[in-house]
Amino acid sequence: MKKLFFFLILAIPFKSKAQAFYTGLYGFKLEQYRAAVKTELGKPFKSGKFDDGFDYEVFALKSDRSLYMIFEYSPEEKDVVWSIQVSGNINSGDIGFRGLKLGMSKAEIIALLGKPSTTENIGEYGDKWVYDGTNFSLEINKLEKLSSVKIMNTSHELFPKGPDVKKIPSFDRIRTVLNSGSNADILNLLSGDVEVYYKQKVYAFEKSFKTEGATDYSTTLSIIKAISKDLDTVDIHSNYYEENMRIGLGVDVRHVIKIKSGHQVKEIVLKYFGGEYYIYEINANDN
Repeated sequence: MKKLFFFLILAIPFKSKAQAFYTGLYGFKLEQYRAAVKTELGKPFKSGKFDDGFDYEVFALKSDRSLYMIFEYSPEEKDVVWSIQVSGNINSGDIGFRGLKLGMSKAEIIALLGKPSTTENIGEYGDKWVYDGTNFSLEINKLEKLSSVKIMNTSHELFPKGPDVKKIPSFDRIRTVLNSGSNADILNLLSGDVEVYYKQKVYAFEKSFKTEGATDYSTTLSIIKAISKDLDTVDIHSNYYEENMRIGLGVDVRHVIKIKSGHQVKEIVLKYFGGEYYIYEINANDN
């Protein structure tokens, strides 16, 4: 269960500078639960802690470890993914990020992404390419081939002014997506650590977003679809509909949609992450 917060029926105007923030890599999404990584990929072949207190786990995607993934977890939130990295010394297929494939030449990368803002020599691993205003970096090995792609949860650094209320999706858009029947569209609207409360149980994704979209492994998607069916009949101008803000210590302001009676879904909570709002909680418990 997530932390409890206080409510304020108050709109606070926030603004943020436009940035390019990426939430997904190789089927996983930033802020997915740590347990989902292990359920999907099994036992890490290496794990430890960096000097800055971040935990890391390394998982083999190939039995010879020529292709692997590294996940980091911050000291403040050790149960959710802070960074996702795909690395290897082989020519990979599509890794689910901007059309990149491991083994690409520098010229091919530049054709897709443009030149990096800065480069840094990282010893035996080659060079690190950094693009300003984004949350990803690349590694180019000694053979001048792409050997690693990493995305990080630098949301607060890229959007230091906090939530931009102009980015809050309308309720019409939310219910249209949830009732669309499209797993891909629904997943794009959900945060990595989304939780659904239904029949006094908590549902969350237990595998990567890619696997959940293809198989509904945790049944979370099917539950979302089932409980959202009557959202089309919600009258946003009635007294039983309300939108407000939720404030908690140490976290960004949440946007809350409350449906006070007559529907399975009682509350939808959205959080601001990487310049956009995502559904963070759906409460369909009986009162």
